[in-house]
Amino acid sequence: MRVTYKYGIGGLRGRADGMVFCYNRYLGRPYTRKMVYPKITEKNVSFGNVTANIFRINPSQGYRDDMYYYMARYRNLNEANMSLITWSNFYLKLMYDMAKADNTIDLRTLTREEIYSRDLPCISVKKAVEAGLLPVVYDYRSFTHEL
Repeated sequence: MRVTYKYGIGGLRGRADGMVFCYNRYLGRPYTRKMVYPKITEKNVSFGNVTANIFRINPSQGYRDDMYYYMARYRNLNEANMSLITWSNFYLKLMYDMAKADNTIDLRTLTREEIYSRDLPCISVKKAVEAGLLPVVYDYRSFTHEL
């Protein structure tokens, strides 16, 4: 839901009356949604375990910076998905797309050693783009930092 404020009030954030108020700095707009706490299901637990394992790999600072700069260039594309607003969103998308492309990859048990031994395309942003996991952006060949 789009939110408007009277009298020049800036970005209101927080919770009130069953609503969550947020401000998206990239879109420059506030928005609101109903405050909903999801029911914990087996799928939630599975997703949490996979995500925890993916971030247990702990990418290097150079890899994170490459993801951040890739994200900035990605936003200039016409087909850009504006919901991907942080490097960690791109990292998760990359890992899930890689697992979807290769059924032998199990994200629940994936380790840094397995990534390097199998020479998986998530080693660097450049390799991921060349493998077709991420869209091509300007000067993607400069993103060579490894996990």
